[in-house]
Amino acid sequence: MVKLTETKIKESALTLFIKKGYAGTSLTDIGKEVGIKKQSIYTHFKSKEDLFLQVMNQVIQEEIAFLNDYFTNQKHVSLHDILYHFIKKLKERFISDGEENIKFLLRMMFIPPNRIKETVISKALTYYDQLKNHIEHTFHLHKDVINVSVEAGKISFLNLFDGLLVELIYINIRNFEKRFQISWNIYWQGIKK
Repeated sequence: MVKLTETKIKESALTLFIKKGYAGTSLTDIGKEVGIKKQSIYTHFKSKEDLFLQVMNQVIQEEIAFLNDYFTNQKHVSLHDILYHFIKKLKERFISDGEENIKFLLRMMFIPPNRIKETVISKALTYYDQLKNHIEHTFHLHKDVINVSVEAGKISFLNLFDGLLVELIYINIRNFEKRFQISWNIYWQGIKK
């Protein structure tokens, strides 16, 4: 029962942090969502900050597992398709109703709560470091199809990726799609042999 309540608190907190942000979400809001009093949350978490950071840790672990799974299952796929479909998959997950983790992670990476900004950014970088490692490894495996160094391929992809995330988070999906298609075509033409 205790574990079930803790899980429900985390799930409700995740949803509310996405909708209202860290500052706009109160423990009272979370308690109402779960069907418990605010004071009951303190049985499981020391504070809103503690709850937020535990949610973030869980999200990062799950998103790193997603990265590991995605890149592990791409062994016999072309470099073009691995990178292109990674961006497409991230976009699809971001706009999907059932994918809360990626929404939370991206929003917190780009708009971290002021009070715990340094901690949040530090934790988010563990995810980003794993992404960089996967991208670099992918370029190493496919270095025979590119006309740039592995390092240049990795950095240029991550710059393209970061720019597209800004479009996805701050603007809208239509602009993202247009920017992605145009940028991707130029990017791919620039790095392929």
